[in-house]
Amino acid sequence: MAQYDPPYTAAPEETPARPRKWPLAGVMLIDLAIIFIIILLATVVVAGIFIGARTARQGGSIGQAGLSQEQLLRLLGPDGAFVILLIQNAVFLLVPIVRVALIRDEPLAEIGFRAPNLSRLIWIGLGLGVATLAINLLTSAAFNAAGLAQNQAEQLTSQFSVAAGDYLGQALFLIGGGLLAPLGEEVLFRGYMFNAIRLTFQNRRWGIPLAYLVTSFVFAVIHAPEVTQGNAVALLVPLFLVALALAWAMHYTRSLVPCVIAHAINNSIGLIALLTCINAPGSCPNI
Repeated sequence: MAQYDPPYTAAPEETPARPRKWPLAGVMLIDLAIIFIIILLATVVVAGIFIGARTARQGGSIGQAGLSQEQLLRLLGPDGAFVILLIQNAVFLLVPIVRVALIRDEPLAEIGFRAPNLSRLIWIGLGLGVATLAINLLTSAAFNAAGLAQNQAEQLTSQFSVAAGDYLGQALFLIGGGLLAPLGEEVLFRGYMFNAIRLTFQNRRWGIPLAYLVTSFVFAVIHAPEVTQGNAVALLVPLFLVALALAWAMHYTRSLVPCVIAHAINNSIGLIALLTCINAPGSCPNI
């Protein structure tokens, strides 16, 4: 009987194992350090350029002694402060996008870049904006009644060197605080930080509460330097409560849209009121 060799069949190719990724919350900590370094360097460079150029035009030197912080901020000007704020929020926006989409090759929808029902998300954002304004007004009134005030408004106007009649500077101030900051901060804090913690610890009962508390606490604390006089608690508590509300919007909708809208409403209304006081000296006793 003839002998036949069995037909040759190629061995199935082994699918190479994909490298194991670090937990998103772990790389988030690295990214926060990267963000801090980039912003610090950019601030030094931009401030040096603007202050140096204006000092030179006045016949002085950037290294001359005796310049107070107020004088340095005046030399920086609203345009210099705006450029720093623009860079800061661009970094807030781009680092999470690069990390998630380019490095990890994951969908940006995981960090809130989604809008499945845009009209609904917009209405949620508008309602939440009104709610956060109410939180700010009620808590500020309570702290003022207790004699625990803070001077964030005065500090912000000083940082931007905003003056009555300087409408270009005021426009930059409003765009920076009312549009750029809400977009950049929401991508970083609610989009990236909140979801990084949520996704990393989603199988733990304390994972979601941890995401709420950590992101809200960090968001409040980074604004503490904006208070140079008065009681920082009077600023931190309202910010913490507002951050909790914004984190709820992210958790409930999985979208950045209502978070950005609510944050923009809250900031813009406050800044418009502040600019109104600046342009009408004497109308607001604390400005």
